[in-house]
Amino acid sequence: MKYDPLQEAVFAGQPLPDCPIVDAHAHFGPATPLPLYDASDEGLLASMDRMGVAALYGSPFQVLCQPYAAAANGYTLELVRRYPGRIFGYMMVNPAEPAAILPELQRCYDAGLRAIKIHTYESLPYSHTNYEQVFAFAAEYGLPILAHAAGEELYQLESALLRFPQICFILAHAGCLEHTTYAECARHFPNVCLETCVSQCPRGLIEFFVNRGLADRILWGTDMPLICAAHQLGRVVFADISLEDKYRILYRNARRVLPFPTPAGR
Repeated sequence: MKYDPLQEAVFAGQPLPDCPIVDAHAHFGPATPLPLYDASDEGLLASMDRMGVAALYGSPFQVLCQPYAAAANGYTLELVRRYPGRIFGYMMVNPAEPAAILPELQRCYDAGLRAIKIHTYESLPYSHTNYEQVFAFAAEYGLPILAHAAGEELYQLESALLRFPQICFILAHAGCLEHTTYAECARHFPNVCLETCVSQCPRGLIEFFVNRGLADRILWGTDMPLICAAHQLGRVVFADISLEDKYRILYRNARRVLPFPTPAGR
């Protein structure tokens, strides 16, 4: 068995050494539906420090309540400014209000946000024409999009993946359903990356994606505090893959795909 410094650190209860982890998918804010975990801003940072997470990309829980998009973005901007260099934010919009989409995206961009989160929860499918504004904006400004992707959502995105090759689409919860479909999508579309967080994950899912040549296209995420971040870390640290691939998944790919801007002033 090869020596693995990441596993040794986990067994010792220490942050991972020489591995500045990037969490590509987290949540924050006072509206957490799971008070089981400390979802406060301080709890978020404590969890990051405990594991060695150098930077986090997240969005408020209002991502599930899109009519509150503007308020959610305001909270994100406040948090990003409070913790510069540690917390980075996804902007979100309400696709059911087409007249407000571009102004809100522009407001967030001007304030310093450099990535977009989309979710179809109780709203319009990704194939709806209202999403064209979102995709066009992302293409113009070179912004990656984290897309909640499960089941039918993958197929709704197919047209956008083809028509906007300049956008990096990060498929959230990769492998939660039909893991072969996610792998085929990433292999077919070079602008697709896979994000790892899932609450119920088949054994060997990380290995499944790596063995299909996708080690450079996988980003680590937690969905915390909805899911225990340590659980998600263990899935990669103890995966039967090379140490170099673990580094790729835990931070190197994210540093390549996601922007890490200095937040704008108030």
